[in-house]
Amino acid sequence: MLNLIRSNLFRMVHTKSIIVVFAILMGMSLISGSLSADESRQLIKQMEEMQENESNSDTDSKIYSETKEEPGDFGIYVNTPVNSDGTLKDYVYVYCSELSSGLLVLFILIGAVLFFRADEKNGFIKNIAGQTRHKYNILFAKLAVIGIYTFICMFCYMLTGYIAFVTGVTGSGVSFGIKYLPEAIKVFALQYLLYMAFISGLLLVTELTKSTAAGVTIGLLGIMGFGMLFVAIVQKIFNTDFNISKYYISTNILKVNMDAGADVFKFALGTGIVYFILYNVLNVLWFSKRDVV
Repeated sequence: MLNLIRSNLFRMVHTKSIIVVFAILMGMSLISGSLSADESRQLIKQMEEMQENESNSDTDSKIYSETKEEPGDFGIYVNTPVNSDGTLKDYVYVYCSELSSGLLVLFILIGAVLFFRADEKNGFIKNIAGQTRHKYNILFAKLAVIGIYTFICMFCYMLTGYIAFVTGVTGSGVSFGIKYLPEAIKVFALQYLLYMAFISGLLLVTELTKSTAAGVTIGLLGIMGFGMLFVAIVQKIFNTDFNISKYYISTNILKVNMDAGADVFKFALGTGIVYFILYNVLNVLWFSKRDVV
């Protein structure tokens, strides 16, 4: 098993498409961090002007309402959370908000799906199929490597974004937010579970359809909220207000944040565990029966 993991790690770091996707993701992190830094500088400037002009609290509220981003937006967006008094929050709030934006999981799933199918296209899997007693060990090895890849992407996105952010707001007093680290770790760990559950489902789709494009397309549509069409159809057909979208992995990814309540965390945790187990049980059953060569 360890040999399979090492072989897949070697294949991943030498796959050009994975390197390109990772480089683009880091570029996105730099852009996002720079945009957030620029917004922070504007906020700092406005607060300094308010102090000079002895502005009242109504102006504080105006600045807060104009700069606050609601979670659930997809893609690159400026997200510079501020406190109710107009002061800036630490970087971990910015990062955790971006974890729920859908951007990271989109690029991670693209790399994961490309990696998962690449061994069948280049013949790699034919060389290792006879080296394992159970065929599902090949699946677990690839899933373990994808888990490592996902963690590295999430961590490097944070590091790259932080460098861009603090460089842009030098001297502003904005820090990483060590005191909020325990809460941020909870968000990171839960998002990691949800990411892996989401990717596991897309790997199942990729295996069933034998199409990389199918997995990437369904993942993209899911993150962008096209699943709400299914909700509308179900509600229309059965004449009910039941909203199945709250059980979507993508919906839970968008809801998990630093300011989310305990009920949101518990529900997302349960959802992530159930989907991760379900998808990978199905993956094992399918992979065990299929002909890998």
